[in-house]
Amino acid sequence: MPATSKLSSYLFVLVVAWMAVMTWRLYPQFKDAVRVDGRLTTVSDYIDETCGERVGPAAETCLAEAHETAQRLLRREQGKSVLLIEAPLFAYLIVYVPMLLRRRRQQNPALESNA
Repeated sequence: MPATSKLSSYLFVLVVAWMAVMTWRLYPQFKDAVRVDGRLTTVSDYIDETCGERVGPAAETCLAEAHETAQRLLRREQGKSVLLIEAPLFAYLIVYVPMLLRRRRQQNPALESNA
């Protein structure tokens, strides 16, 4: 087994472990956590903070706007979480696939003459 293949296996195990640990850590807050001014809060708490003391028609429009903003913030936070979980996998593939292609071309020079 070549050294790069062995290193690649270790890196892949590390990437899978990272993804498992980060998924376990971030999953509980994935459904309803939004980041507001650097702190995490739930969607319902955000809406309550934003429109808690309003009454009447102003409360309805505030609730609608706060709900839209909360959904936008939630999608942004979920996207960041998914990227944090999957980023090592993308980095691994960006590095490993070109190395694999280069190694295959070195092992089989007939591929270069056909291309």
